[in-house]
Amino acid sequence: MKIVIQRFNGTKTWDQTFEISKEEYSGKTLLGVLLHIKQTKDISLNFTASCRSAICGACAVRVNGHSYLACDTKMEPLLAEYDNPDMIRISPLGNFRVISDLVVDWEPSIENLRKIRPAITAKSEFSEKDGCIQNQAEFDRISKQWDCILCGCCASECSKLEADSSDYMQPFVFTHAYRAAADSRSKDEMLHLKPSLDNGLWMCVHCNECANRCPKGINSHEDIANLRVMAMRKGLKDGSGPGHAEAFLLDMIEGDGRLNEIKLALRSEGVFANMGKMDIAMNLMMAGKMNPLHIFGGEKIEGHDELVKMVNAAKKAEQQGAIK
Repeated sequence: MKIVIQRFNGTKTWDQTFEISKEEYSGKTLLGVLLHIKQTKDISLNFTASCRSAICGACAVRVNGHSYLACDTKMEPLLAEYDNPDMIRISPLGNFRVISDLVVDWEPSIENLRKIRPAITAKSEFSEKDGCIQNQAEFDRISKQWDCILCGCCASECSKLEADSSDYMQPFVFTHAYRAAADSRSKDEMLHLKPSLDNGLWMCVHCNECANRCPKGINSHEDIANLRVMAMRKGLKDGSGPGHAEAFLLDMIEGDGRLNEIKLALRSEGVFANMGKMDIAMNLMMAGKMNPLHIFGGEKIEGHDELVKMVNAAKKAEQQGAIK
């Protein structure tokens, strides 16, 4: 079969094709194939790898446009995923600056990790002698986030980063921010929450690709949502994001159970901010995507009363400390 690898020498990008037999890739991982190509076909091929045990996260690459942890991806299941093609294409992770071939620059990501201060500051009641004790529920709340190995698979597939990375951090950064902020031993969750808010917490576009591609099964999208809840509970509601979220709840409880798209923009950004978007509103109405009469509400959805009861029960349970 043919393996096409995207190459980069610092100035020029090109594709190089390698022919390998079934015997050469059978029983190997994707990393094993890359090592085989480097050792037997082209020693100049550059990529990063270290542990070969899905621990260090160094060997993540893209295959046919999707990110994989190379040492944890066996060739036979990988090829079966694409209906056993005659050719696959290997490229560096997306949304990272490429340094050489499959090697990408991690410095901007590390700088973002520094912003959210991933190491916790322990509460004053803890000491070197007594340690920092957690119960099982407190541990379980953040145990999955500790599995993050900083492989970059989530960032590679993030739709928001692909569209504009200037006002947003990598999904795994938010996962570590939530892990530190939600840690029961942490002295001040704001040390991690505030920089998350300042660096795009409400800019996630909910594509859920971070959760789909994580080799450890971590859901950064859910961690972002939990950070947002944490922020709103602390009264940090500046900007259009919190208003957008509250509009959903208002329409669910006080409205007809459906999102009122006419009111949504007004609630999220206010009247003045929407004055310059009248052309968009007109196009939506002409295309039948928006009904101006919906500003007066509509017929309630089936089971709306039961929905309101469930939401109110959840609110009551939260106030009583039964849920967090």
